Amino acid sequence: MSRAAQLGSRTRLVAVCVALTVGVLVVAPTAFSSPEFSGKIDLKLSQQLQARGTANFWVMFSAKTNLSAATSIKSWDARGWYVYNHLTSTANASQRGFRSFLDRNHVNYQAFWIVNGIYIKGGTAAIAGAAAARPEVSRVRADWHATVSKYTVGTRIPAGTDGFEWNISNIKANKVQKRLGDKGAGTVVASIDTGVQYNHPALVNQYRGNLGGGTFNHNYNWWDPAHVCGNNTPCDNVEHGTHTMGTMVGLDGANKIGVAPQAKWMAAKGCESNSCSSSSLTSSAQFITAPTDLNGQNPDPSKRPDVVNNSWGGGGGDSWYQSYVTAWVSAGIFPQFSNGNSGPSCHTSGSPGDYQNSYSAGAYDINNAIANFSSRGPSSFGGEIKPNIAAPGVNVRSSIPTNSYGTLSGTSMASPHVAGTVALIISKNPSLRGNISQLRTILDNSGRDVNSTTCGGTTDDNDVFGEGRLNALNAVQHAALAGQKEG
Repeated sequence: MSRAAQLGSRTRLVAVCVALTVGVLVVAPTAFSSPEFSGKIDLKLSQQLQARGTANFWVMFSAKTNLSAATSIKSWDARGWYVYNHLTSTANASQRGFRSFLDRNHVNYQAFWIVNGIYIKGGTAAIAGAAAARPEVSRVRADWHATVSKYTVGTRIPAGTDGFEWNISNIKANKVQKRLGDKGAGTVVASIDTGVQYNHPALVNQYRGNLGGGTFNHNYNWWDPAHVCGNNTPCDNVEHGTHTMGTMVGLDGANKIGVAPQAKWMAAKGCESNSCSSSSLTSSAQFITAPTDLNGQNPDPSKRPDVVNNSWGGGGGDSWYQSYVTAWVSAGIFPQFSNGNSGPSCHTSGSPGDYQNSYSAGAYDINNAIANFSSRGPSSFGGEIKPNIAAPGVNVRSSIPTNSYGTLSGTSMASPHVAGTVALIISKNPSLRGNISQLRTILDNSGRDVNSTTCGGTTDDNDVFGEGRLNALNAVQHAALAGQKEG
């Protein structure tokens, strides 16, 4: 760069800083080209702004919240409020100045506390440069979308002699329900997905918003940040979310499709379609941590779920969603994810399932063979073995809109088996509620080992099956023993 060009770049920097000081937006379309800013603004965003003039993007702030003390808080309500209050306090303090600037300049934005970031809608290069000029800002990132884990329509496999679908019997959840009488009562499961047909015959009785007598209250039980469904009423315009919820809790007469059919459910529509916008996912992650009314107001962390299923993701090695998982674990919410459908190659686990503090599921079929599509580890994060465990994910029959049933395949279908099993564990031993470490240990130790070490690991724990095939009966028996020891 010539001396004249360098001086010109620095002049633009001064202009942006003056703009921030007086609160007047100076149109400086190339402000982000300054060397001082180049490390903060994504190249992809720079290219978008140069090509189109405006773009949606994220402004991320450096300040982090230490939530380590939350796990020692015994009260469920107090623990939830601790996490919420600390995250919102950090976000408010670090974002306050830039929010004021955006308000004065009539910029369309959403502020978030779970990622300590601001989502700019239709922002200009001047806005990006103004953000990058602020010392409290760490990064200005281009917008992106995740997707629901790719799935395919499968072939119906007849239910067993006791009426349970093959997948429910395979993990022995049928024996947990019949022999132990544990159906997940007293627990709450959640999903971030494409939504749920809330009045589906297999799901309506388990919906936490069902007040009885045909009356429903969707406040604190449903969140649709992009307003896809309309009228603040839960819906599923795809079928994916209704299917995964059915595997967790579904039951309608002979349709014994759910792992924990007496658990209650709530949901957030983080995926507008098969695509999941970054803003809807982040808003949904906040709702799971601190549920709100239908207007997004009056948050109440005490109404958060015990476990949240996430059958969505993206490419591996993306740390963006880490703050979601950290907040959930800190609040005592079990973070369950699908591991992705990019197999059979190794190193194909997707994010966020590949995080060390996420619990992810691979998929196998009725013959207990790993699905060809099931993503393998190791993880991009510290070489962690992924998936953590495997569950049925080929030809899984569950609920779909409208008032129907269908068979799908994918790690999307495997993950809710694990989430439902977590509900069974907590129902059997409520003292385990919020104890993420012990819940993981129980799942790990109860899995049926599979010798499949082609991508690394051992028979006990490998990058194809993880800790083995999910066994709900073993897991619940482990939980019962844990309760006896504590007693």
